[in-house]
Amino acid sequence: MHKTFISYHHHGEQDLKDEIVTSGIERDFFIDKSVENGDIDTNLSEDTIMQKIREEYIKDASVLVVLIGEQTAERPYVNSEIQAGLWGDNAVGLLGVVRDDLFDRIYNTTICTAAGCNCGIELKTPTALFDEKIPFLVKENNRRLENKKSTYPHYADSEAYCGIYRYSVFKNNIEKYIDEAFEKRSKVFDIKKKNDPCIRTISHH
Repeated sequence: MHKTFISYHHHGEQDLKDEIVTSGIERDFFIDKSVENGDIDTNLSEDTIMQKIREEYIKDASVLVVLIGEQTAERPYVNSEIQAGLWGDNAVGLLGVVRDDLFDRIYNTTICTAAGCNCGIELKTPTALFDEKIPFLVKENNRRLENKKSTYPHYADSEAYCGIYRYSVFKNNIEKYIDEAFEKRSKVFDIKKKNDPCIRTISHH
């Protein structure tokens, strides 16, 4: 398996992070450190902050897993860790993993009625809560498909640069999903690498 950095809200998803690290996967695969309040001078330039996070925390990782709960999208350190992972020319593979109860509220199961298609296939459709609860760079890169192709609304998360998966599904096959995220790094994606100015980060909070 590939070296993996776990980004999460410590007061919200510590239980999920602990379960993953003790799941039977060799602990050496996980980089067990994260940026905490006071670790980095918030007065530094954004580029300097990104470089420090990348070099001091995420340097050895090739995949970044974001554990997503109720407050994750609003956590400045999580948003900065994700951006740092994508920063520069050698972006990490990116994966969103959502608490089961929240997953059921950010997606509805619907049937395709798209104009010109109407195929009747079952789709996973984001609810209004999706934009509120999913960190900006996770949801933006969930919409980025290889070579800018689009099969909306039919594409699977395996086709997007950042797949978004239910926690219980991810936990049952951790290596599969981390390998999937890693392999996307060698394909052509127009990755969204930077948070918008309105997003809370270490330098914008």
